[in-house]
Amino acid sequence: MIVGTWPEDAGGPIFIRGYHSRAYEDLIAAYYEDAVLLLKQGYEPIGQHYVDGQPGWLRPIIATLLVPFLVGILMWAMLLLERPVGTLTVTYVRRAATK
Repeated sequence: MIVGTWPEDAGGPIFIRGYHSRAYEDLIAAYYEDAVLLLKQGYEPIGQHYVDGQPGWLRPIIATLLVPFLVGILMWAMLLLERPVGTLTVTYVRRAATK
């Protein structure tokens, strides 16, 4: 699980956090953990965007070229079983102080 924050200091009124993982369930679990911690610091999520991972085009071409050497068959098996990395992007905003 990789988590990135923009801007890096994340001390302003608005910041964006990106979660990257191969499993959607891991992304949601990390988001919920962060949301609870950030809610205690005065931030609340105002928007989410999920993008499913896209497989690259170079690895299938290489695997196809290596099929006559039997290495390509193993590469194709790995490509079919491996899930691309998805990204969940969440925008947080500092809520106004309660009176």
